[in-house]
Amino acid sequence: LLVVGQREEAALAIGAVSLVSLSAQFPKGGAKFVVCDGTLPGSPEGLFLESVVATIPHEVEVVKNHDIPDVMGRLDAELKRRIADEAAAAEAPATFLILLGLAKFKKLKQEDDFDFSFSGEESGPAPGAQFAELVAEGPGHGMHVIASVDTYNNVNRFLSRKVLSEFEMRIVFQMSANDSASLVDSTDASMLGLHRALFYNEHDGYLETFRPYALPGADWVEEAGEALRRLLG
Repeated sequence: LLVVGQREEAALAIGAVSLVSLSAQFPKGGAKFVVCDGTLPGSPEGLFLESVVATIPHEVEVVKNHDIPDVMGRLDAELKRRIADEAAAAEAPATFLILLGLAKFKKLKQEDDFDFSFSGEESGPAPGAQFAELVAEGPGHGMHVIASVDTYNNVNRFLSRKVLSEFEMRIVFQMSANDSASLVDSTDASMLGLHRALFYNEHDGYLETFRPYALPGADWVEEAGEALRRLLG
């Protein structure tokens, strides 16, 4: 899922509620989440995300910018392991990479896809190349990506045309007619109000207008955490 538009709070709400709802769909130990946190330390948004993460009964790793090379390296190694061993992949937990504010993670830019890092004794593909591979090959092996990005210009900076096409599900907020057409094959996002968004499923050719979530309050987060604990034990 790719979420595009300059509605940072709404994008954060979608990411957080996705984290909760996905958690409810898997038995204990059946899912793992890697959350790339682009919020400012100590900000209301950052504290909200921390509160949501604390309610999740599955393994959740919160990642900051400096952690990106290490995390992408580990995810890339796990993807290669699953591709090489289908039986192991079938038993491995579903893995979700949730990127909140893709443009803040500069090492994932598409122009870095074929750069090589010489920071250690061995060289290897840069995080941007590993990210592109995860988007393209991960879903078939139980590894999925939910990413938010503020503008279509940054979509082009961070995602090649091929990688963008791998995001079959997209949410867009109000934007120009040209940007809307490029992302969802329709200019409808140019006519959206402030409190509306479009959900697009490229595979099904499906386009729906909806009202995005407000940022949930502390009571909702606490209630959701209690429900998850009851559900998963």
